[in-house]
Amino acid sequence: MTGSTSVFSSDERRAGTSVVAEALRITGRHRRPVFGSALLAGAAALLVGGGIVAGAFGASWGLFLEARRAAELAIEYEDSYVAYADQWDSLVKVAFCVVPLLLLGAMVSIAWLLTAQAVTVAHARERAAAGTDPAAAPGALTLRVLWSRSCPGFGAALRVQLLTLACAFVPGLVGLLVLVVVELGMVPGVVWPTYHDPATAQFVLVGRILPVVIWALGLVLLARFSLATAVRVADNSSATAAMRRSWTLTRTARLYTTGIFLLCTVAVAATFMTLKWLGTYVAHWAGLLMLATTGDNVWVTGVLVIITPIAVALVLLPLALAPMGVLLACLRERLDGGRGEARVPSGASIG
Repeated sequence: MTGSTSVFSSDERRAGTSVVAEALRITGRHRRPVFGSALLAGAAALLVGGGIVAGAFGASWGLFLEARRAAELAIEYEDSYVAYADQWDSLVKVAFCVVPLLLLGAMVSIAWLLTAQAVTVAHARERAAAGTDPAAAPGALTLRVLWSRSCPGFGAALRVQLLTLACAFVPGLVGLLVLVVVELGMVPGVVWPTYHDPATAQFVLVGRILPVVIWALGLVLLARFSLATAVRVADNSSATAAMRRSWTLTRTARLYTTGIFLLCTVAVAATFMTLKWLGTYVAHWAGLLMLATTGDNVWVTGVLVIITPIAVALVLLPLALAPMGVLLACLRERLDGGRGEARVPSGASIG
């Protein structure tokens, strides 16, 4: 089914309906596909991410045992020791293999969530286009239908996320490079502050304000490309075409788009911190279990306790990212004036 009727009716436009209110309305009416897709993403993150982390622990197990033996010998001979002193390089190598895999998994999860929510908003548009005609209205958007409508363009959606990450990576790396250059004393007139030498105005300007400004530019880039996945679903376009269209749509609404994106970012960050705090309770019991199964090996237990709250937060975070995807799709609808086709791939049923 195709349709060009906006989720936002003409009456709502005249009344100045908030895009946030519209996103909340759609999320409430279609909570099953919205949160069902989030639970699916969380389950996949638990299985895949948990498997990757478990494999990393397995690969590093000998290093943890060696760290314990070295510490016990140092204590026995009354020598001081530094934890992981001889194992650090090997642990870093394991981390360099694990982190890219986890990052790729996160990109896949975000691509799925944004695609699924864009399809949900398109489904809402189709129901609005049908009006009161029950014969023309599409059926319920079940997870099976959502999956069948999301999968055909999932590859392009994933490419959108990877290209967006690459664009934001540049200012992020430049900001870090500025900090490194300042710390190494390579900037004339800028000295890194010490206990006896307070921060100078030059250091505050170059070493603090300049990196923040550069990172802010990266955040603006993310905001300008944040509608690309919704554009891809609406227009059935390629990844690069969707990103160009997202850039064009947000050109005349830079502050509005950035404000909505910042609102989403703050909400997701607050949710992440809350979930991370709740994860400390899980980490406590996980640490006790690890101590019991490893003969009180505090080295592997310490690492587990550190990463468990973050892992719990990341597994549950899709529950916050899903409404964000609805909001971005509604924002695309608002900026595009309701244009764009909601295509149903051949062979995909609606009821």
